[in-house]
Amino acid sequence: PLANVEIKLEKDSVVIKEGSTDEKGNFFLDDVPDGVYSFVYTDENGNAVREIIEVKNGRNINRVSGNRISELVTISADTNQTVEEVSKSVNLIEAQELRERADFALVETLRIIPGFRVQQLGGFGRTATIKTRGLRNQDTAVLIDGIRFRDASSITGDASAFLSDFTLTSVSRIEVLRGSGSSLYGTNAIGGAVDFQTPKPQTGFHGQLSGAFGGLGLKRIRGNVSNGIKDGKFGFNLGVSRTIYSEGIDEDDDAHNTNFQSRIEYNPFEKTNISARFFVSDAFVKLNSNPDTIGNLPTTNATIINAVPLSRSELKRYENGTPSSQLNVGNGNFIPDANDPDAFQKSQFFNGQLVLTQILKSNLVFQGFYSGLKTNRKNTNGVLGIGFQPFGSAENSVFDGQIHTFNGHFNWTPNRSNEITFGYEFEREKFGNEGFTSNVTDSFTTHAGQSSNTLYVQDLLKFFDNRLQIAGGFRAQFFNLENPTFSGTNPPYQNVRLENPPSAYTFDGATSYYFAKTGTKIRAHVGNGYRVPSLYERFGTFYATFLTPNRFVPLGAPDLKPERSIAFDGGVDQTLFDNRAKLSAVYFYTRLTDTIGYGTLPQPDPFGRINSLSGGGYFNTKGGISRGAEFSADVKPSDSTSVFASYTFTNSDQRTPQVSGSRILQTLGIPVHQFTLVATQRLGKRFSVNFDFLATSNYLAPIFDTNNFTFRSYVYRFNGARKGDLTARYEIPAYQEKLRFVVFGTIENVFDYDYYENGFRTFGRIGRIGFGVNF
Repeated sequence: PLANVEIKLEKDSVVIKEGSTDEKGNFFLDDVPDGVYSFVYTDENGNAVREIIEVKNGRNINRVSGNRISELVTISADTNQTVEEVSKSVNLIEAQELRERADFALVETLRIIPGFRVQQLGGFGRTATIKTRGLRNQDTAVLIDGIRFRDASSITGDASAFLSDFTLTSVSRIEVLRGSGSSLYGTNAIGGAVDFQTPKPQTGFHGQLSGAFGGLGLKRIRGNVSNGIKDGKFGFNLGVSRTIYSEGIDEDDDAHNTNFQSRIEYNPFEKTNISARFFVSDAFVKLNSNPDTIGNLPTTNATIINAVPLSRSELKRYENGTPSSQLNVGNGNFIPDANDPDAFQKSQFFNGQLVLTQILKSNLVFQGFYSGLKTNRKNTNGVLGIGFQPFGSAENSVFDGQIHTFNGHFNWTPNRSNEITFGYEFEREKFGNEGFTSNVTDSFTTHAGQSSNTLYVQDLLKFFDNRLQIAGGFRAQFFNLENPTFSGTNPPYQNVRLENPPSAYTFDGATSYYFAKTGTKIRAHVGNGYRVPSLYERFGTFYATFLTPNRFVPLGAPDLKPERSIAFDGGVDQTLFDNRAKLSAVYFYTRLTDTIGYGTLPQPDPFGRINSLSGGGYFNTKGGISRGAEFSADVKPSDSTSVFASYTFTNSDQRTPQVSGSRILQTLGIPVHQFTLVATQRLGKRFSVNFDFLATSNYLAPIFDTNNFTFRSYVYRFNGARKGDLTARYEIPAYQEKLRFVVFGTIENVFDYDYYENGFRTFGRIGRIGFGVNF
């Protein structure tokens, strides 16, 4: 890429070849096995650059454009492929795009992905969800550097409880798989997967420090340092960020979050790499009450209510203690989330990863890893606030989870047309729940665990100069359920005979063909999915202090079977104008054949669950069907202009209503139409302007009624979002480009559009400005 620059060629984190370019910028790849490699060098501004090349017949077949290489890669089941080759629906969000958009939260970044429905209920730090292709929150797996992240103590055992805690402290790229991925990534990947990838350390000392300030009491500071010795044997990255919203939407919604992450790379031998990675999050957020109904309700909850919020002036009176019967309701029919002065949540997680990569032969690589994840959430609700509040003393609920994962696999390339991955994984998870009041007069604990053994294999075949790709995978997982333990009065499940859940078998198949002359790729992907029942769904309880004597009320079912699904998608990708435009059209279809539901139980129940006390419990049931189409266009009219736009049509229905008695089969929370746009204009090397926009059609969502004492859910129709964000960024070089000062600013919700997420308020037009220095 540049003359007389040091180059390293890496595969699976191990240096394969290193040296310097000649006076013309050439770097020769003699005796390098075919494959996809990382190409590492330092550009003219002193920035560490990691590009991707594909080597075939000992030479680089990708075309060099300026000082950048045009191809990108995606990682699917530990196999590197170029984007042009991959047979599945994949999106990449690179670090440069994250900088140009000035994003600092993962959920904000993912809103632009076709087929992704991202919601956050009440602003930064509050509950965030991802619904992929019309499916549920728990159907999208989250990974950090290719390793699963999920909370063993959450209701559905997925990552949703911590999605809002992922801030972009130090990230190199985000890879998104749309479509079934259970045979690749295991449980919770029925709809797809999000891989949050961290940067590898580069040669030399580099760093960055930035701060941002803005509306809603925003204060954010972020710092990163990286260093790698010249011979490439050792390097490290460290990053920390602190984000505070001291006011929030209702001026009393304090939320703050501290993230720390590090990555250490050690190459003790020429073909050996050891990588250690650590991720820590510590978050606090004040919580509001849930939305509630107001006014005259329909005689049946089968009637859809067009949502009209209580006015903000009346909401303020309500928060100050005015009874709902004395409010001027007007046309309003629901109360948005009202302030609760003594409800809050504290959450922490620690994730440590240790990865060993060993090149045994040029065509055989072993990789093994250990991942330890510990999560903790504490919810406290005091006696203050509107609606139903604890009586006499604050109630506390603590959830603890642990997941330990050991994985070892081989990547074998027996010939140029075949790449095989096979391996074994052991996973053990623990669940703990403790409940107590502030005076500790009433308390209970629950502890449970389960483990699994997994065998998996994947094969990637390439024919006709790599134009034809055929990929297949199979995963077999075997479970072991441990006996739970309880402390408290009359513990449940004491006389239940526990049986291990049935084994899960999943497959995955994909194929694509690329017509080089026309730049057309056709592809198809089919796979079945599963989700192992969470320990909460098996043994979840609450402690009824209103009973005499106090005792457990069970919710879970120890004999739950795994959720299962089958999914298909097929599409066409077309490149035009010398790869300056890429058009994509995808049809998708997913059937949830077996799911886990919650509701009224037939009596007598084998586990002693009582409908009148808990509203029911968990049970296996049939799911639903989601189908639709995704269209996208990625256009670069010039080297300084890029535009990405997408439209998603989703038709998602349930076999039985999600709200009991409503007879409404349309999946709640899913808009039929969604449009996204990201446009970036760069003016020279220093200045850029970015605009991203999200628009959705209206959607249905439930609100549970306590205000009118019916104690059941009603279905409301909410208007969709129309949210646009405008960001500008300017860099000022200094000291011969060794320092670069950065100024950036964002106007969020630039059109000041007023909308609600499931009855929770969203912010209007706000601004923020930031400053930084890179060295």
